[in-house]
Amino acid sequence: ITSHRPSGPSSYKVGTMAEKFDCHYCRDPLQGKKYVQKDGHHCCLKCFDKFCANTCVECRKPIGADSKEVHYKNRFWHDTCFRCAKCLHPLANETFVAKDNKILCNKCTTREDSPKCKGCFKAIVAGDQNVEYKGTVWHKDCFTCSNCKQVIGTGSFFPKGEDFYCVTCHETKFAKHCVKCNKVLWWPMKDNPGTTTASTAKNAP
Repeated sequence: ITSHRPSGPSSYKVGTMAEKFDCHYCRDPLQGKKYVQKDGHHCCLKCFDKFCANTCVECRKPIGADSKEVHYKNRFWHDTCFRCAKCLHPLANETFVAKDNKILCNKCTTREDSPKCKGCFKAIVAGDQNVEYKGTVWHKDCFTCSNCKQVIGTGSFFPKGEDFYCVTCHETKFAKHCVKCNKVLWWPMKDNPGTTTASTAKNAP
């Protein structure tokens, strides 16, 4: 992921005319008025907006000479329109990531690229404690027993298909018990406790 900085306006300058120039387009006198110089021509603000201004890709309106403009890869925005496509945070003065023709802030990019928790289906982002078992990832508190719903986290558990059972629930549901004293007589031979790998999510380098 490469972060970029938006660029400011280029290729024209705005000022107040001190000499006797006329607008290149409408021929109105410019002396003492605000004007724009672009491509070697002088024009009034009205003609600049009509003939020369770039169109904002977000709001589709011209970016007037009095507006602040940012551009990236031959696309142009009003500075107030240059925002993260997901959270709408303004990015005119911040780094951003261009992804799939969208502009995203660094935080939303991290969320988009982050693995999703199997329990709550939300992104696991930097700072989240998480556990992994056979390539599947959960927030630590989302890895719970399928029966009692208690958090297993990094504790022992028994996998059964798509379900995971804490030791107590597995014993209750699947072990053979003595009918007299109710103590465990026999564990299903193929059932061995599972273990998760615990970590804390970090930002991508």
